Amino acid sequence: MNTRPQQRSFLLISILISIFFAQVTLLQASDIQELKALANQGDLDAQYNLGVIYYSGIGVSCDFQEALIWFRKAAEQGNVDGQVCIAAMLYKGEGTRQDFEEAATWLRRAADQGDTEAQYNLGIMYYNGNGVPQDYTQTIYWFRQAAGQGDVNALFGLGLMYYEGDGVPQDYKEAMSCFSKAAARGDPDAQYVLGAMIYEGIGVNQDVRAAAHWLKRAAMQGNEDSQRYLEILCITHPSACN
Repeated sequence: MNTRPQQRSFLLISILISIFFAQVTLLQASDIQELKALANQGDLDAQYNLGVIYYSGIGVSCDFQEALIWFRKAAEQGNVDGQVCIAAMLYKGEGTRQDFEEAATWLRRAADQGDTEAQYNLGIMYYNGNGVPQDYTQTIYWFRQAAGQGDVNALFGLGLMYYEGDGVPQDYKEAMSCFSKAAARGDPDAQYVLGAMIYEGIGVNQDVRAAAHWLKRAAMQGNEDSQRYLEILCITHPSACN
């Protein structure tokens, strides 16, 4: 493979996704003071939405410290999104000092409730040894939890663990299985790795036409490694690219 696949970094998507939902909620209840009144009464949704509002600056000045206060109130009552958002802010040091250990604690609370994003990111923290001891066995465990629910990032990460033999015996066929599932869900990196493995006959019989199929799908999504690989493949095996 021309470029060895790399484990992805810590991914935090919840806040960005949640901002959209908070905007919808805000359109329905634009009076922030009313929202605060509900939050002060212990309303989980109000507390979480206030956190998103202050984090993103929707209708108010952006205030990470205030966002953290409201996320924490929701998180302490068991709100999964609040727990993931606190972890994100602690990981990045937004509104507070950077604290990987506490970030991992909140991620575990969300992961134990079945949140796939928390499970994947906790796996990454164990992979890198951020806030927890580096432990590939724990990475495998949390990736499997998220992958079992169809999480694409976890499927890709698990595939890499099998590909490299990190925390598990090296197993190209198992890696191929994980990459195939992620590729079928549209992940361009998985499509690239899958195409390259098929072309090189790693974990499967070589099939140039099938390799070209996956490389094309990744290239169409802007994957540069796949574009370069496909260019060479089409020169050496032009019939496979027709």
